[in-house]
Amino acid sequence: MENLFLYLGPALLNMGSIPVLVAIISGVTFGVVLGALPGFGSSQSLALLFPLTFAMPADVAIIFFLAVYSAAEYGGSIPAILIRTPGTPAQAVTVLDGYALAQKGYPNRALKISLVSGVIGGISSTLIFIFVGGWIASIALEFGPGEMFALGLFGLSIIGSFFGRDPTRGFLAAGLGLFLSTIGSSDFGGMRFTFNQGFLTDGIPLVVVIIAFLAGPEALRLLISHRKTVETPKTVLQHDAQKTDDRLQKGDMIRLIPTWIRCSLIGTAIGAIPGAGASIGSLIAYGEEKRWSKRPKEEFGTGIPEGLAAPETANNAVVAGTLVPSLTLGIPGSGSAAILLSVLISKGIVPGPLLFGAEPELITTIFVGLIFINIWLLILGLIYTRGFAYISNVARRILGPFVFILILLGTYAYANYTAHVVMVIVFSLVAYWMVKIDIPVVPVVLAFVMGPIIETNMSRAMTIHAGDLSVVLARPITLTILALALATFLYSAFGSMRSKAVSQGKLQE
Repeated sequence: MENLFLYLGPALLNMGSIPVLVAIISGVTFGVVLGALPGFGSSQSLALLFPLTFAMPADVAIIFFLAVYSAAEYGGSIPAILIRTPGTPAQAVTVLDGYALAQKGYPNRALKISLVSGVIGGISSTLIFIFVGGWIASIALEFGPGEMFALGLFGLSIIGSFFGRDPTRGFLAAGLGLFLSTIGSSDFGGMRFTFNQGFLTDGIPLVVVIIAFLAGPEALRLLISHRKTVETPKTVLQHDAQKTDDRLQKGDMIRLIPTWIRCSLIGTAIGAIPGAGASIGSLIAYGEEKRWSKRPKEEFGTGIPEGLAAPETANNAVVAGTLVPSLTLGIPGSGSAAILLSVLISKGIVPGPLLFGAEPELITTIFVGLIFINIWLLILGLIYTRGFAYISNVARRILGPFVFILILLGTYAYANYTAHVVMVIVFSLVAYWMVKIDIPVVPVVLAFVMGPIIETNMSRAMTIHAGDLSVVLARPITLTILALALATFLYSAFGSMRSKAVSQGKLQE
C-alpha cells in the first residue's frame, strides 16, 4: 500500500483532466436518472452503458463506471422516498423511514439525508479500502457457501424481527417471500409450485416482486385517494430563508454521526463478501442501527433520520467494499462488480493479487476517483434535489394513474411478457390487502431476495461436504453468525412479549 501513495500526485492531477471530469459528471447524471427508474438498478445501468466504454481509455472507463455505480445506488432512493417505489432491492429498506419522512411534509430533508449519508458512506468506505483493503480481502476469503448460508439466515432473522408491528407479522410476511422465491426450478433438482404452467417455469422475476409489493399498494392507494400526497410541503417550493423546516438541519448532522460510522463499517464489510451486495448490506445496517440506536425501536419506520441514513450509508459503502474481492482476488462481489471487472478485462487488465503491483497508478486513480465521484455526487445531488422534491406536490389524482401506468410499462418492458404484468396486478392486490390488515410488505421482498442466497449456498455446502450439513455448521464463522441470528430472534421475541405485557398492564389499570 505504501507504493500507492507515490502515485497520489499524478492521480490527483488526472482528476482535473477534461476526459475524467466529463466521465464523472456524465456518469453521476446517468446513474441518478437510471437508478431512479423502478427495478432498474446499478447492474442494469452498467450493462446498458457498457458499449460507451469501448472508446475510452482504461482509467476513464473505470471512473465512468464507478460514477454510474455510486450514483445509481443513490438514484434508487429518490422514488423510494417520494412515491414509495424503490429503484433497487436495496432501497426496499429506505422506503420504511424515507417515505414516512416525506409524507410528514419533509421530502427535501429526506432526499438530502439520503444524499449526504450515501456520500459519507462512499467516502468512508473508500478510505477504509485504501488502508485495510488487503486485510478485509483475507477475511472475505474465509466466507464459503456455509458462511453465506448462515449470513442469509441472519438476514431472515432481522427481516422477521424488526419489520412490522410485531415479529409474528414480520415472519409471516417473510415466509410468503420465501415461498414465492421457491417457485420454478430448484437447486436441488426438479420444478416446484409451477402447476404445469409454462410462465412459472423460470420462477417469478425479482422486478415483479419489487414493483408489486412495494409500488403496487401505493399506486392503488393513490388511485383511491384524491387528496394531495403531502399536505404542507410549501417549504420545498419556496426560497424563504425563514422557512427551514424542510431543510437538512444541523442537529440531524450531529445526531447521525454514530449512524454514519456504524453503517459505513457494516457496508464496507458486507461489500467485501462475494455475492452479498447492497441488499444484505442495507438490511443488516438497518437492523443493527435499530439495535444500537438510542431511539426506541418503535420509532423506526415512522420517518426518523437514523432509519433513513442507515441503509443509504451502507448502500454506498458497499460500492468500495465490492472492489476488495474484485480487484485483489478477481472475485466480483456483486453483479455490478462483475461488469466493472469486464471493463478492466476488455482493456487488457487482469484483476487479481498481482494487480496492485502491476498497475499501482490505476489503483490509486480508482481510490482517488471514488472520493471525487462522491464529492461530485453531493454537488450535483444538491442541485437536483429541489427539482425531485416537486414530485411530492403533485396531486394524487394525477400521480396515481401516472405511477400505475409506469408500473405496467416497466413490468412489460422487463421481458416483453404479458404474464409478468398479470403477476404484478395480482400481487399488487395481495399487497394492498396486506397493508390494510397491518402485515408489512417489505419483508416479502427482502425474504424473496434472501431465499435464493440461502438455498444456493446450502446446496453448495452440502455438495462439498457430501450432504453432511453438521460439518458446515461447525465452522467458527458460521457458528458466530448463527449465534447472532438466534440472539436477534430472541431479542425481538422477548421485546415483543415485554411490550405486550406492559400494554396489558396499562389496560388493566
